[in-house]
Amino acid sequence: MSLSQRNLSVFLAAASPILVILIPASPVQAGSYLLSAHGDSANGVSRTSTAALGYAQGNCAHCHEPHASIQGSEPAPADGSPSSFLLFTTPFTNQSTSLCFDCHVDTGSRQTGGAITNRSYAYRAGGWTSDTLNDVKESFAFTSPGSSHNLSDIQTFIASQSWGYAADANPCVACHNPHAAQGDPENAPNAAKSSTTRGWLISRPSQHGNNPWPLWGDDASERMNSYTSAYQAPYRFGSTTAYEPDGSTTQDGANLTDFVTFCTDCHNATNTIYSTNLGRNLRQIDWANEKHGLGSADEYIDMLPPYTAGSGSLGYVLSCLDCHEPHGSSNPYLLRQEVNGGALAGAITTTTGSTFRYLCERCHDNTTNTWEAIHHFTNDRAYARRACSTCHGGYPQDCSRCHYHGAITGSGGVNQTDYSPTNRRTF
Repeated sequence: MSLSQRNLSVFLAAASPILVILIPASPVQAGSYLLSAHGDSANGVSRTSTAALGYAQGNCAHCHEPHASIQGSEPAPADGSPSSFLLFTTPFTNQSTSLCFDCHVDTGSRQTGGAITNRSYAYRAGGWTSDTLNDVKESFAFTSPGSSHNLSDIQTFIASQSWGYAADANPCVACHNPHAAQGDPENAPNAAKSSTTRGWLISRPSQHGNNPWPLWGDDASERMNSYTSAYQAPYRFGSTTAYEPDGSTTQDGANLTDFVTFCTDCHNATNTIYSTNLGRNLRQIDWANEKHGLGSADEYIDMLPPYTAGSGSLGYVLSCLDCHEPHGSSNPYLLRQEVNGGALAGAITTTTGSTFRYLCERCHDNTTNTWEAIHHFTNDRAYARRACSTCHGGYPQDCSRCHYHGAITGSGGVNQTDYSPTNRRTF
């Protein structure tokens, strides 16, 4: 019997009275853990202090200490007392202090080797390998004008739902099942995704109470082409023949997780979510009716490939991550730095200024006269001409004044704002 086997036997024998109480009636899903990023026997979790005691890579003891100690003492980091969920330290403290960040950081990681590299979505799916962001802790550290998901707000929100989350749950577990999440691409942190190196990272928070809590996107019915037949994948960086998320020629979302269903577990037209960063409730998102969602456009407009009016469609449907990063970004609202095959022309430095156009013009024709035609000359024009001051005082305004999630000009609707004499959805 090897040292790691002997330690595991002692661990199980000592813990058996507790395990009798904690094991659920249904079978433990060991298979999914062994296939996960943490449970991988070659590349899985390996805390330096427990690896030194002989625990094999992927062993549960790298994260869990059932008696707040091993062999009579607590391996580093020694908190001196038990932690929730039998973890080796407090699951979550604040935006910069979390059990996950003890390992998922590029320097000082407790993982054997001293670093874990995790890239942005624009890097992994967009193929924009110029992005220097390389760890999860960094992605949650952006401040204005940058942005990050606020972890404390997430923790508060998931605990308020009937999804089975404890009040002190680590907010990362809102989206990731630590016992099932896979690398994507698997064990290749400095590479963009390819069709042969796929893994599945996320689990829906609304399914957290299920046993087992399943991955989301690993089944073909959980892809964007199942959500809608109107999805069009954006280009991969620098290409007009390769598409997100894996650089293949697939364009219908058959290889892309249905992020819309995933994200709208929380971000929908009914949930009220307070944002500490913004100092207000988040705008509600009615993706079933928004024009970038399942709602149809009112009129053909000038778009850039692959979103062209020539396709005969007025109803392209986007995935949330076509425009947004999941963790954080140097831009406001978690907006990506690279969209639809190219980097934004500049940084978006404010939520209300003209730099917002850098995002819009990655898909919308950026010719000034074209923008005027959209607003004033099409068969379904929004506004009469020569009434400039009604909307913008006779000078151009930034896109985000009228175009944002839930925007409807006039009266009524989600997030109603009275910017014009018309009543129409503007996003």
